[in-house]
Amino acid sequence: MLPRRLAFAALMACCLTTPGIRAESKSPRQMFLQTYCVSCHGPDQQKGERRFDRLPNQPNNRNDLTDLQDMLDQLVLNEMPPKDSAQPSDDERRAVIKSLTEDIAAYHSRHKESAAETVLRRLNAREYRNTVRDLLHLDMTMFDPTVRFPRDQTVKHLDNVGDELVMSGFLLQEYLAAAETLIDRAMLPLEQPEPQTWIFKDGFRQQPEVDQVHRTSNEFRFMTLYEVTGADKHEGAYGPILAFAKGVPISGDYEIRLLAEAVNRQHPYDPEFYGTDPNEPLRLGIVPGDHRVGQLHKPQPTEPLLTEFELADEQQWYSARVRLDAGYTPRFTFRNGPIDMRSMYSRVLKKYPDMFPPLKSKGIVEARYTAIVHGKLPQIRIHEIEIRGPYFSEWPRKSQRAVWSGEWEAFAAGNIDEESVRRELQRFAGQAFRRPATDSEIDRLMQLVRDRRQSGRPLRDAYTDALKAVLCSPGFLYID
Repeated sequence: MLPRRLAFAALMACCLTTPGIRAESKSPRQMFLQTYCVSCHGPDQQKGERRFDRLPNQPNNRNDLTDLQDMLDQLVLNEMPPKDSAQPSDDERRAVIKSLTEDIAAYHSRHKESAAETVLRRLNAREYRNTVRDLLHLDMTMFDPTVRFPRDQTVKHLDNVGDELVMSGFLLQEYLAAAETLIDRAMLPLEQPEPQTWIFKDGFRQQPEVDQVHRTSNEFRFMTLYEVTGADKHEGAYGPILAFAKGVPISGDYEIRLLAEAVNRQHPYDPEFYGTDPNEPLRLGIVPGDHRVGQLHKPQPTEPLLTEFELADEQQWYSARVRLDAGYTPRFTFRNGPIDMRSMYSRVLKKYPDMFPPLKSKGIVEARYTAIVHGKLPQIRIHEIEIRGPYFSEWPRKSQRAVWSGEWEAFAAGNIDEESVRRELQRFAGQAFRRPATDSEIDRLMQLVRDRRQSGRPLRDAYTDALKAVLCSPGFLYID
């Protein structure tokens, strides 16, 4: 995994004590910089093209602001000064963080109404999602890298006002985590996996409420869907495969075959009362589910419709190829079923008492059992499910070619050299920065690669660490 110190590592590569600078007229922050940073960001050398000995106390322009914001982010993350250099005390660090935060906030306040100035601003969450999707050719249907980002501030309902899109230490940490996930998703697995097959023919437990009935009525021999999603208290709206709760092991396309039927489509109840049209085919949908998010028989934040079938009134096989991310499992839904079955059980018993045996109690448990076992409730039954995959339309995938445009088999085996690494970094950084990357930018990335190799990382892993650093750099995160 990418260490947190990679963020803006090229900007703050070293910070050592520099003697010989007069301190009498220095502010506390300037004294801090003199003591811990100027040797690497001063008159003699400017690591990461940053010079801090001439920074004013108050930022006068966007360049000053960017330098101060970079500095603040590094201090918040404890990445500046580097671990092998002299370290400030906690009080010193807190004082400088407070000073920087106040000055940055004051600058934004002073320039809030300046519409004539061209603002260098960071990507908002929406732009970030779209940019990494296009850069890495990733399917984002079930994946949002910004889910943990702080919410973007808006001005008059606009989320792209530069003065409001500030950087913070917390957001920087989330950029780092997102970069790790994005590069890994784009690249892995390195070798094309063989398809696997999973078959499910019984044991179709769904949720505790309906399982009470199915245990005796059908012994879990088939899955049954009773209602559309959207009720306050679902009862048979989702059909999860609990034996496959952990989902597919690898992201890719999966062939899903199921033996299913529409039961009681032509029901004896008033269509307006029950909420379904007897003349309309029952429709079965497939949505993804993630057991890490919540229970699979309940709604989840991410559940796009993957495919849909119109069912015949007798058992038939249906098949579709759908995209599933690693960890996601298919769940089945009744697309045009009734809603709120929990109350419908009692309502249908009261409206049609001659169609049901008399109840011994007034509780929901007996009403549910009687309505399901003795009624003609429209329902979808699934008798068998087969899942096979993953399949890929091409290998290497487009996302892998975004990571490494050269010979993929050589890259997967680790047979690469520094010359090809530099060439790939030049290509990737240029695409990420939306302009040609400069030689000095690539030099810094190559230095990062060498540093990572010296710490024991293989060249391929050091290279992907550099890609992750690109996704955390100002050149990628900020736009004019």
